[in-house]
Amino acid sequence: MGVLSPTEEELLSRLKWFVKLRWLFLLGLAGVLFFAVQVFQLSFWLAPILVIGIMVLAYNFGFFLLQRLVRSQSGKPATVRGLRIEANLQIGLDLLALVFLIHYSGGIENPFIFFFVFHMIMGSILLSGRDIWFQAAITIGLLFLLLALSYFNYIPHYHIHGFASDELWTNVPYILAGVASFGATIFMTVYMTHSIAKSLRKREQELFVTKNMLERQSRELERANRELIKQQSLLIQSEKLASLGKLSAGIAHELNNPLTGVLSFTHFVKDSYSGEPGLQRDLDVVIRETERCKKIIKGLLDFARQSQPEKTEGNLLLLLERTLALVENHKDFKTIEILKDFPEQLPLLMIDRDQMQQVFMNLLVNAAEAMPLGGKLGVSARLRPGQDQVEIRVEDTGTGIAEENLGRIFDPFFTTKESGTGLGLSISLGIIENHGGKLEVASAPGRGSTFTVVLPVA
Repeated sequence: MGVLSPTEEELLSRLKWFVKLRWLFLLGLAGVLFFAVQVFQLSFWLAPILVIGIMVLAYNFGFFLLQRLVRSQSGKPATVRGLRIEANLQIGLDLLALVFLIHYSGGIENPFIFFFVFHMIMGSILLSGRDIWFQAAITIGLLFLLLALSYFNYIPHYHIHGFASDELWTNVPYILAGVASFGATIFMTVYMTHSIAKSLRKREQELFVTKNMLERQSRELERANRELIKQQSLLIQSEKLASLGKLSAGIAHELNNPLTGVLSFTHFVKDSYSGEPGLQRDLDVVIRETERCKKIIKGLLDFARQSQPEKTEGNLLLLLERTLALVENHKDFKTIEILKDFPEQLPLLMIDRDQMQQVFMNLLVNAAEAMPLGGKLGVSARLRPGQDQVEIRVEDTGTGIAEENLGRIFDPFFTTKESGTGLGLSISLGIIENHGGKLEVASAPGRGSTFTVVLPVA
């Protein structure tokens, strides 16, 4: 089934237009017959003309049903081949009806014989070159055949009494002049109209191709613009991380020593006043909150110490297996089913093993924290076909991430956990970008999250 080009779309529209014109033709034929008989008192054989009119009415109603009912209700689009067949059938039936209508209403005497010119113009617009020339040749040949048979008395001539002289249809010079002028007019009309229509179709097709090309380029520009916006946001994120890293380093160094002193002094006081329960509870709060501050400062130091990775050739599958082995027996993973999907081998990557293990460990711990009641944790790796990239996916069946938070999870200090620092994913993103890779996330609340690490092959 072909896709309709503008030419075929126009053909479908013109075929519907043909049906409407045929209703007007039948109405006009009834009016002409009425005036010819009742007003001008012309005498001719009416029966065959009425039969032709009924036949035109019947097949026009059939085409009407095809276009209005069959196509619209079935929902089946028109095919290019089907439209060509229908166009040839409609024009052929019309020309055949017109030939016999002219024959039964005076033949060469009938002034409406040049209605063929009008019909040939419409046919040339609709049909291709070979089709319209075939239609024109058959029509003229059939009309000339009927004229010759009536002239030599093989079939009767249907003279219109009261319109032309009785001897006109036997006047040889008049017949030859009429035949020559009629044939020349038909063929010249077909040639000129078809040439113009062919040129217009060519221009239309060129516009159609250009339109498709522009639409394709527009889609490519939209994709490029989206990628540019994405890269711009990553650049802004990197600048934010760099600025925050410098600030974090200074703050962390200034706070770390005083907090160590506070923690040590608090433990000393706690040991000295072991007999006072109320004071012990207060000191436990101080110790807990101080240790929480030290945890945040440790995250700040880790964040500030991000440096260019010391890359060596590494086996990613071995690194993943080693990281999973560290967490499989941890208490937080006891109720979690770990599903591994690794190929037999992957290309060796240029990576900093310690940094990448930190990334995978952070993703695994985040996944476990999203499934406090247990669930499934899927870890898979594969080589993206034709892209020279390795993809590592960490999928969980946990609580998921709210849509409004998806764009903020890589921001430093953004967290939805009560005890989180909000630096884990920021540090992981920085490490992966320093490896020339990407960290992608997809999540739905209540259905889990998927983090995808994409790394280039060597």
